[in-house]
Amino acid sequence: MHRRAAALSDDALDAGIATTHAGAFEGDILSAMQGAVFKGGGDYAGNEFIIGSGEGALLCRYFSGRRHLDPSDQLTLEWSGAYARYHAAMMRTVVIGQPSNSHKRMHAACAEALQACEAAIRPGNPMGDVFAAHAKVFDKHGFSHARLKACGYGMGAIYNPIWVDFPMFYEGNPLLMQVNQVFFLHMILMDSDSGDAMTLGHSVLVKPDGIERLSRHGLGLVTC
Repeated sequence: MHRRAAALSDDALDAGIATTHAGAFEGDILSAMQGAVFKGGGDYAGNEFIIGSGEGALLCRYFSGRRHLDPSDQLTLEWSGAYARYHAAMMRTVVIGQPSNSHKRMHAACAEALQACEAAIRPGNPMGDVFAAHAKVFDKHGFSHARLKACGYGMGAIYNPIWVDFPMFYEGNPLLMQVNQVFFLHMILMDSDSGDAMTLGHSVLVKPDGIERLSRHGLGLVTC
């Protein structure tokens, strides 16, 4: 079920990217993403798809009001395909126009942090190890001020109002990870000083010797 949900998440990202360009209306992007899930036989997710551009890209929460994208802009998306209530969330910040050096640096840090988190997921290890891996990479790159206090959580068969499932990756969490758990890993940098946002995330399945990425998409910076 999680793999089916993940495929729907991938389809939604493809649809969203195809609709994203300078001048695009956020409502059309949301419509394309949600429509891709329905066309694929999926269901409504446990909470709204999150979209924000410009200054709103730093919020990473759902809010009312839609805008058109500027020729140079940033668009943060967080969403999940859902099938039989199972979820496999994803997250991306898309750069519209030429990416700045700041966006490139932030994305490189997010990709490194995500891979470090994946390497830290092992059955029998505490969840706090994953958060520590995330924090170490971001702090090394000088983004300690822009990272969050958590970097992911469980994915299950969830009902409204949220798709967040127990447990969560946070500092010092002693809970031991187990084979066949599914986690959403989200690398989030919200730099209020520069006004820049960058996110990168997908869902993974815990295997006896590590993880399996459930998304078919790579970790490259998405530009439109």
